[in-house]
Amino acid sequence: GLGEISPDEFKFMIGADMRLDPVAYEEGKGVKELLAFYMGKNTPDRQDYIIENLREDVDRQVA
Repeated sequence: GLGEISPDEFKFMIGADMRLDPVAYEEGKGVKELLAFYMGKNTPDRQDYIIENLREDVDRQVA
């Protein structure tokens, strides 16, 4: 994961075509619960959530 690399290594992973997207969370849900969901040991639940909410961005190249 990203927490396993040093800042010096991280700067080489970021390319010109990479972007950072903000993460929003529902009011009333605590950060602790969100982190437990996304980083906890609930792999099947997390996988189902990701699949159900997957959004695919398609880049079309004109030849």
